[in-house]
Amino acid sequence: MQINKISTTNKFINFKANFFTVQKRGKYFYHTAISTDNQENLGKEPVLIYEKEGEKYEIPMVYDGKFYTTQSSVSTNKYRIFYKDTGKYEKGGIEQVINPLKFIKTATIEDRKYNRLPLEQAISKGEVKGKVYVNTFDIPKDVPAILILNEIEKEEDVILTDIPKNVKSIIVSSAKMGVLDHIANLTRNKYQVFSIVWDDNKFNDLKNQEGKYLSINNEREILEYKEIGISELTTENVNSVSSSAITPPKLENVERLLNFDELTPQNCGNKGYRISLMQKLVRNGILKDINIPKGFVIPEGYVNKYIEYLNVDDKEEWKKRIKEGIYYQDTENKIKELGLSRNGLIIRSNYNTEDLNSFSSAGIYESISVYDFGSIIDKAVYDVIGGEHLRLSDMAKKVHTKYGINEKDIQPSVIVQERIYPYYEYTLYTDDGDNNIIIDLSDNSLGYMKPANALIKYNKKTKELTLERKQSPLASYLFDEKGNIINQEHPTDKITENWNILTPFLSILTSGALVLEKFFKHPQDIEGGISKDGKVYFWQTRDIVAKAVKKI
Repeated sequence: MQINKISTTNKFINFKANFFTVQKRGKYFYHTAISTDNQENLGKEPVLIYEKEGEKYEIPMVYDGKFYTTQSSVSTNKYRIFYKDTGKYEKGGIEQVINPLKFIKTATIEDRKYNRLPLEQAISKGEVKGKVYVNTFDIPKDVPAILILNEIEKEEDVILTDIPKNVKSIIVSSAKMGVLDHIANLTRNKYQVFSIVWDDNKFNDLKNQEGKYLSINNEREILEYKEIGISELTTENVNSVSSSAITPPKLENVERLLNFDELTPQNCGNKGYRISLMQKLVRNGILKDINIPKGFVIPEGYVNKYIEYLNVDDKEEWKKRIKEGIYYQDTENKIKELGLSRNGLIIRSNYNTEDLNSFSSAGIYESISVYDFGSIIDKAVYDVIGGEHLRLSDMAKKVHTKYGINEKDIQPSVIVQERIYPYYEYTLYTDDGDNNIIIDLSDNSLGYMKPANALIKYNKKTKELTLERKQSPLASYLFDEKGNIINQEHPTDKITENWNILTPFLSILTSGALVLEKFFKHPQDIEGGISKDGKVYFWQTRDIVAKAVKKI
């Protein structure tokens, strides 16, 4: 990651110790750099050293004319600075301890203030009553609970962690989560109320409610709460948004590659079949000015035959079959037949558990981008689904357990699809629970992290398209050793700059989204992009599962 050497452009900053850079790319902040003024003049070749999981790391520091700064991003909270040319350590070699999460939270608060956003975000909106617990999972099972947690380092912790089922609501002081993220969708299915509260005064007041019974409501974005008596609690299901067990559909055994126009729910499953349906809607002129990336499906039966084909003892023969065998040639011929480029393909999971009407598995399975190397079939079978042993993430395993999905019922296949490199990428919900389409739009000039820096609304009734909430897509914050912000920069974002250019494409996008909502007779969760040459793409659509259809 490129380090923004903000220090060289601000002549009024004079450091007497180390300082720290926190950068924002899209909606997320990253602790990216550590710098020193080398006031003690200990040498000219400093490196930052630290240990992580028993491994030692050494990061070079580069001189910008005034300060030395780590050359690459840093992910540590303990470090020392060593001068290789003199063998000396800064500060007597005492290990320095910092709190990157605290820096990130402070930067988040400052950034939201800069963009006139509230210091709260409602991920799952609703109203609940329960007893308040703080930073503990030791919660009696017979009481509806409201759990207050300090910042979570990984957003998936709210799903992966063994949080008791009777927790109806979670309030956290910091989290990397946007309203249309895949993890947010899962969160809405699990909790009736989920809010991020960056305001320290309000969050501390919530923590002070420990042991009390509260009624809380965040339907207007801002969390409101009041104390109630225990008599106001009911014996209703304390986690009423939980879903019943899911039985995945049994798919046919197909031992050949399938084109999109051959796909059915029986031979492929819903994810691939919905791509096929979108393709037909485009072909029939119903889905206008929308493009669907080309591709094909490698079904489970074909995958199993490939694994069987590779079951040979001779290592050289095994390698030859991967690189030159009949399955290699088969997939290569299909790529040529469809006019796909090996320099830009994406291989996506296509399980029989995906995109069901009653179950959203968004974001829990694997997808990879591949370029002109190796065997596509080998990448698809082993890198995406794990071959004969399913490679399921911790997230997938937890979600399967939650919905009672038996691993023996899972049938994996893969979609091989042309990869589009859009200028803008988006996730779209055709209904936010308030008769609006909402679009989480990413400016991909910011890099591979697909940062979403704008929330756009289209009112279905008034036909108005508005830039509802803007965030700084890029920002840089400098902290001193005490955690104080001493400088910040906010470059202009391209979505605001190019709004008039973007609106015709967003009009095409919203019109197409309404077509899909009508066709599937259900609100849709759509993913796609807008390319450099102005083409609007849909590459996936799924039902917003019924339990997640609520105000967003």
